[in-house]
Amino acid sequence: MPVITISRQLGSLGTEITQLLSKDFNCQYLDKESLEEAFVEYGIPRESMERFDEKKPGFWDLFKTDKARYLHFMKEAIFEFVRKGNGIILGRGGQVLLADLPGVLRVRTIAPMEIRQQRVMKRLQCDKNHAVKLIQHSDHERAGFLRFFFGENWEEPSLYDLVINTGSFSAETAALSIKNIIDSDEFKASEKETRQKLEDLCLEHEIKTAIIYKDKILVQFLEVNSLQAVVTLRGIVDSNDDLERCEKVVMKIPGIKEVHNEIYYSPITSAYGIHY
Repeated sequence: MPVITISRQLGSLGTEITQLLSKDFNCQYLDKESLEEAFVEYGIPRESMERFDEKKPGFWDLFKTDKARYLHFMKEAIFEFVRKGNGIILGRGGQVLLADLPGVLRVRTIAPMEIRQQRVMKRLQCDKNHAVKLIQHSDHERAGFLRFFFGENWEEPSLYDLVINTGSFSAETAALSIKNIIDSDEFKASEKETRQKLEDLCLEHEIKTAIIYKDKILVQFLEVNSLQAVVTLRGIVDSNDDLERCEKVVMKIPGIKEVHNEIYYSPITSAYGIHY
């Protein structure tokens, strides 16, 4: 199953294109509803989902630990979704989260403002002024979401492999263009590498979840690197017990071949109250 991320302006047919590709490839796609279901399984409150999902969070949210937790489990949901063979991610920062994964086609759909207005007016049966406000609000929120969580400019062309202006194309034509790229020899050549890298990404994230959120071990600057299930841990802890616990936690995870524990003990972190 190919991996596709689709970032879209409101009124640019991004959702319609995603639905068409989902039918063509006989797979599901991850959107707000499916992400919300995954969050419930992780024990994340629905209000956190509503506060952060493709929105620019409010000023006070900058100081809440919910941000890190939300981002961590959003990554986990996306990685696991793709790992299971469902390869289309609609929004949710997929173009950034999967940027280092080979064989990912990162798509952005845009359209002229006038055409976007007409589409929104038709879909929602509203007047032009209301449509303009909805579009402006959507653009502001989605741009703020990407900046807040990833420090990226939503409109930066280098975040995407393909930008489609649907002002002159139907959703069907745009979907066909994407499918032609997916079916190309160049794209198919990277599928094996994609699968292995994805397995490593999922394993790295599973390890972080086990250490930080399940066993609640306080590790400064935790880094996890997996290369074909050979894992390297880096970071700082303020007790020797935590150092040993980290390695034991990782060794319990199925599929681990070997662990190189490069986490080191530094009591000064405790004195300054610094935690990951």
